[in-house]
Amino acid sequence: MIRLRVAFQTLGCKLNQLETESVADTFLDAGAEIVPFHVPADLYVVNTCTVTSKAEQKARHDIRAALARVPHAVVVATGCYAQMEPAALASLGSRVVVISGDLKASILSLARWLSDNWQGHGDLYHAVLEWQATLRGDAASLDRFAFHPEHFAMHSRPALKVQDGCNNRCSYCRVCLARGPSVSLSAQEVLARVRRLEEAGKAEVVLTGVNLAQYRSEGFDFPGLLSFLAEETNSIKFRISSYEPERVDDAFLAAFANPRVRPHLHLSVQSGCTDTLRRMARPYGAEEVRRAVQALRAVREDPFLAADIIAGFPGETDAEFETSFSLLSELEFAWIHAFPFSPRPGTRAATMRPHVPERVARLRVDRLLALAACGKAAYIGRWLGREVEMVVEHETAGLQRIIGTTENYLKAKLVGDEHGDLSPGRAARIVLQGASKSGYADITACRAASA
Repeated sequence: MIRLRVAFQTLGCKLNQLETESVADTFLDAGAEIVPFHVPADLYVVNTCTVTSKAEQKARHDIRAALARVPHAVVVATGCYAQMEPAALASLGSRVVVISGDLKASILSLARWLSDNWQGHGDLYHAVLEWQATLRGDAASLDRFAFHPEHFAMHSRPALKVQDGCNNRCSYCRVCLARGPSVSLSAQEVLARVRRLEEAGKAEVVLTGVNLAQYRSEGFDFPGLLSFLAEETNSIKFRISSYEPERVDDAFLAAFANPRVRPHLHLSVQSGCTDTLRRMARPYGAEEVRRAVQALRAVREDPFLAADIIAGFPGETDAEFETSFSLLSELEFAWIHAFPFSPRPGTRAATMRPHVPERVARLRVDRLLALAACGKAAYIGRWLGREVEMVVEHETAGLQRIIGTTENYLKAKLVGDEHGDLSPGRAARIVLQGASKSGYADITACRAASA
């Protein structure tokens, strides 16, 4: 059998990243070569997102680019955009195979099927179509938590999917339509998978889902799960991918206070103005956001707190934006992920009026990103000279530089040969010494902490 060259492109959330990682792991096990997406490959897998029209546009661009690069290649398109608008993706080329998002787990069988049945003989496209014909097409028969790779080729900090779907119906979002209602992985299975990662020497695991606040299994909610995992494991640390502001209650704060939970949290805020939040159908107001941030800082020393913000939501007046901007300035987030409102077909917000002009929304985003940069710089400045734990991502060949992510979510470079033998996924104690002006790392001059 020829050695298949496979490339992956992931758009959107950390959950998509984990799912792509799992599919890549099956191809590695089957003997395929994983190559970067921008180079020639036999098979391209594009895991799409439908959160914004820009994400969908990027997916279409990447698929066309792959087919233009290698006309005989096959593109498998999946994910939330593939779930919502499969025909739009299928129309991009005659060698595009669309697997709807609810059937994404079936792609985990593709590598082994090709190894057993195709073996390099005949057209790969026809082979993929034959594999597709074997699928039952029944999403209910698939395990949505089958995405748990044994090896992490793309990320050194492993992620674990514990929840999927969402019961909310926010007026702007169609992820709930693409992924369906909330489902949760059993607490005992979560524990078993975490223990395997700990036994493999991983320093931390990222717990991820569409809406972790909706986790429910075996009598556990998410704070209960977090406490259970900490009690039943020895040393592995836990990072939370994102959380809802209104669910930052006493139980969550008690779990977040555990020193084995990373002092980092991304809050799905969306706006700092209560009137805007009401139109978004978010179940909280600005005061709940303020209380959540204050409470998180009360139980952990200066955690890295970030926020998602939508600018230019329908009906967002100048006054509403200034109210939102004022709250965000007051709360001094370490980062703000700001993006302009994108009307999503099938959502209530798509028909809301009045529209905010695109130019105005873009100016608001620019102000938010400037605020984000100031918040990031201030946060880094407060941590210079302090000792933290860093999880190794990779080593820059020949330059004796270890690149990793600190416990409080800063990218750092450990320069020199004092760090010893540190493989990806392992942890090191470092002292933050110098802030970066530009480039990949936030912190560019670190030294190993004294033993």
